[in-house]
Amino acid sequence: DLSEEQALRRCRLDKAAIAALCRELRADLESLTGRSHALPVAVKVTSALTFLASGSFQTASRLATGISQSAMSNCLAQFLEALQRRAPRYIAFPRAAASAASSAFPGVLGLVGGMHVALRAPSRDEPAFRNAANYHSINMQVVCDAAGAITNVVAKFPGSCPNAAVLENSALARLLDGERPRGAWLLGDQSYPLKPWLLTPIAGARGGPEGRYNALHRQALAPLRRTLALLRLRFRCLDRGGEGGGLQYAP
Repeated sequence: DLSEEQALRRCRLDKAAIAALCRELRADLESLTGRSHALPVAVKVTSALTFLASGSFQTASRLATGISQSAMSNCLAQFLEALQRRAPRYIAFPRAAASAASSAFPGVLGLVGGMHVALRAPSRDEPAFRNAANYHSINMQVVCDAAGAITNVVAKFPGSCPNAAVLENSALARLLDGERPRGAWLLGDQSYPLKPWLLTPIAGARGGPEGRYNALHRQALAPLRRTLALLRLRFRCLDRGGEGGGLQYAP
């Protein structure tokens, strides 16, 4: 019953995308509650998307007409679990470089960077989750390709963990240490160390070839910066500046 404008404003997705999600998740969401008074799949999906778009239970409950906060919480949990089961079908790291990030960097497998997702202060290991900007977070590692498609995510390290440590302790690093195709790389910013499979900016570049390399490197990383910005804009639950601040969850 939502208009196209309402769907985009509340859920950050158009009606066709929402309908596709309903079809994709129907089996999971219907099987959980077979009672006659169970919420329809479309209500569960739009309610969960409304929360992700706003980052606030209160706002989501108000916009999802007639749904209590407890029902909203259940919808969100069911929706996220169903999505997570399907994640490997859609988020898969390439085994070969399909396209370069730019003509200057042939053989690029992906662009890697970090993004802090704010959380409430946890009761255990609180200092570990306080990041350099002095708020509590998860340091989420994201890899995308030149088109902005996300190919790898690591979202389990606390905010105090530097980008380099997240990468070093990830399955992605072990994969690239062992099975990397010859002549294939990741690109990362200055927060990462140079590796045989990771190209980073040259520190203290003095113009000439080094300055040109850094300029091309910065340009090649633009799709990653754009992807992270779009994630925050579309799903305000990931943005500390959203309506309720950080997510009210334990890590």
